[in-house]
Amino acid sequence: MNSRDEWEGLLDPDEQIIWQGKPSSRVQLEFESPFAVLFMMVWGGIPLFMVISQPSTLLLGVPTLFLGIALYFFVGQHFWAAYQRSRTFYSLSNTRAFIARAGLSGRKLDSYPITEDTVLHLDEGRKKAVWFGTSYGKQMFSNNTERPLGFERLTAPRDVYQLLRKVQRGDA
Repeated sequence: MNSRDEWEGLLDPDEQIIWQGKPSSRVQLEFESPFAVLFMMVWGGIPLFMVISQPSTLLLGVPTLFLGIALYFFVGQHFWAAYQRSRTFYSLSNTRAFIARAGLSGRKLDSYPITEDTVLHLDEGRKKAVWFGTSYGKQMFSNNTERPLGFERLTAPRDVYQLLRKVQRGDA
């Protein structure tokens, strides 16, 4: 969303874009918990053992299905996440933060007001992120999972954090 025309009608009259970026789309192997890894090892290990000990069970299709699911959770989900990040764009205006996604079902733009009450978190660790909100959703082994919301996988998270602080103070 770089073009000025694409922002036409989306910004308030006194609003200006002050920063744009996108997350790294590199494939990164990250697992939410050791329990999930253990579960997937069992999930994929049993059918793998069946196929190795009796190759004819491969024809039944059930071990193949379980192996496919296990492979997705071990490897495929990380490629899918990288693909999604490659189609994600971040923008920051003098009043709001925007996260734009282009997915299989079309384009989506979410905006989040940045006020002096917005809690900001700088994460210079593995995620290299600036968090400014919370989202809720389902995850594999729990119903309601609270996740931080913001700009992640940035090349310079500290610089973006400083810009967000300027927006908070009204100096942007």
